[in-house]
Amino acid sequence: MSKNAHKKIYGKGEVIFREGEKGHCAYLIDHGRVEIRIGRGAESTPIAVLGVGDFFGEMAVLDNSFRSATAVALEPCELVEVSKNQISERIEDTDPIVRFLISMLINRLRDSLRVSEELTTSGVISVSKVGHSVSKVVKLSELKKNKEVVEKIKLEKALKDALDEDEFMVHYQPILDFKNGGVSGFEALMRWNSPERGMVRPDLFMGIAEETSLIVPLGQWLVKQVIRDFAKIKKQSAYKRPLFMSINIAAKQFHDKNLFKLLSQTCQQYGIHPKEVKLEITERELLRGAFVFDWIKNARKMGFSVALDDFGTGFSSLSYLANLEVNNLKIDKSFVEKIVNDPKSRSIVKSIVEMSKSLDLTVIAEGVETQQEWNLLRDFGCTYMQGYLYSKPLAMNDLVALLTGQKKKRAA
Repeated sequence: MSKNAHKKIYGKGEVIFREGEKGHCAYLIDHGRVEIRIGRGAESTPIAVLGVGDFFGEMAVLDNSFRSATAVALEPCELVEVSKNQISERIEDTDPIVRFLISMLINRLRDSLRVSEELTTSGVISVSKVGHSVSKVVKLSELKKNKEVVEKIKLEKALKDALDEDEFMVHYQPILDFKNGGVSGFEALMRWNSPERGMVRPDLFMGIAEETSLIVPLGQWLVKQVIRDFAKIKKQSAYKRPLFMSINIAAKQFHDKNLFKLLSQTCQQYGIHPKEVKLEITERELLRGAFVFDWIKNARKMGFSVALDDFGTGFSSLSYLANLEVNNLKIDKSFVEKIVNDPKSRSIVKSIVEMSKSLDLTVIAEGVETQQEWNLLRDFGCTYMQGYLYSKPLAMNDLVALLTGQKKKRAA
């Protein structure tokens, strides 16, 4: 067996796992064919042949038991390894009834395999019939019908390897002050440049990361990288105005006990004051419970600013704002892009800005792409903007060039 960045490769005839071994992972076949056998030694009997898109080895992982069959590569195979954590996280997050049904199905399938082995060795039933019945259960044919599921499994494994291989980078989108048109801060946005996939869309890999525990180590990496870059940006650009840096925080990071310690230590290490760092959480996170409010209080107590991102898209009550210790609201792009032609969206945005002023909150408008949008937002009294009208997200060196005037760009 050999490895590449994201797959395990087995040669023809090589055993992938043996009956009776402890199950530590499952596999998705990306290339080649795998034979599943029951019984041991000369008496083992093939019961199924699996091909590209088939998933196997999951039972021993799901119920933490021993392998009930042996898997052998019929030809050179490339397999995506699916870890126990990848599977268990999703099972634990499901409804208790679903977990119970999964347990019942596993037990029934194991009983079926035991009966099949007994019948096969006694010669009462033909191997082809057993193979047909078992393969129907084991194959998980839905994977073939749903390419998105297969791709998601591969992408999750690749994402974990990408963190180990340092394939991530950060781009920074400037945030402008409406009053003077100058840059006041940046939003840090993670990017993944995969050797195999090229630049992977952020909504794809961040969505998967946020569904799993991967967002915690990714978030820790982001904090260290962004604070280090922020110190370099300030030093290399010699920018005269005060600057701030915005970092997005996902739901599972609220439970990361090391996050605040890491933020504090990294800021201290690079000479960044906590008030220069904004932690962005989305409005929908407020619905997760009182611990989110406590998290915000802790962040403010440590000197960090907190921004409520995607405001207007969630279902939180406006009464929450009176009790929230946030500093900023970010108006979602879905409203900004409609303010020119849609009177209702224009009224909503204007009301958000006016309400924020009365609560002493600064407002950042996201996704500003036209001069008309800029003019309306400025007239409403919006504090800051970010969007392609001024600049797309930039690599650190390009951002420094922009701030030093080597790369000319100016909004209205």
